[in-house]
Amino acid sequence: MTPAPLLLPGQAAAPDGPADMTMMYVLHHAFRRDLRDFDRAAATTATGDGARWTLLAQRWQRFTHELHQHHAKEDEVLWPLLLERVRAASDAASERVLQEMEAEHAVLDPLLTAATTELERLSHTDDQRAHDLLCDTLGDLVEVLGYHLAHEESAAIAILQRYVGGDEWEELERTRFRSKQSLAEARFFVPWALKGLPAHAEHRVLNLGGPPLRVVHALSRRRFAAQEAEVFGPQAA
Repeated sequence: MTPAPLLLPGQAAAPDGPADMTMMYVLHHAFRRDLRDFDRAAATTATGDGARWTLLAQRWQRFTHELHQHHAKEDEVLWPLLLERVRAASDAASERVLQEMEAEHAVLDPLLTAATTELERLSHTDDQRAHDLLCDTLGDLVEVLGYHLAHEESAAIAILQRYVGGDEWEELERTRFRSKQSLAEARFFVPWALKGLPAHAEHRVLNLGGPPLRVVHALSRRRFAAQEAEVFGPQAA
């Protein structure tokens, strides 16, 4: 039986249907949360604090890696699968939504690249212009990514729920969407994905992942929290 749809803080919608979208929504929560943390840190970090900018640049690489992986799997697997089915059903409205998903990914890429460049520059140079550009870029990203995630949650997930069965989605997640991770990668990813989740959502994810996920989380969460506090400050740990 599919559990009740998960609705997390900031999430736009959780359409009913046979597919359990828990992990999709957890990742969306993590992307929104990270961008808020970076936006706040950029606004409060002194331009000449090269050591802090270096930590932020390194953590930004982790964020963009997870976001790029997520979008690449959607572009390579999910949208083509759904497009094939909506076209077979002559569902023009759903086809437009899926084309918009791909276009929105393309809008995000140059903003992410610009932020990477500005963070790297601030890691090495006391550059007020780079700082100003970074703050502007992060503000744009909060808006653009927020719009995209909300559009996906309210429109694209509704399409997925109409055209993909629960067992099929579970198989897709297992075989196409979950990356094989080293222990070191898992020790970042698990506490990163769970950071800031309401207790009931964390409990659901840990139950879905079973004992291996719970062990990784237990082994990793304190170190991860300490690293997050070093990068973003204690309030973001």
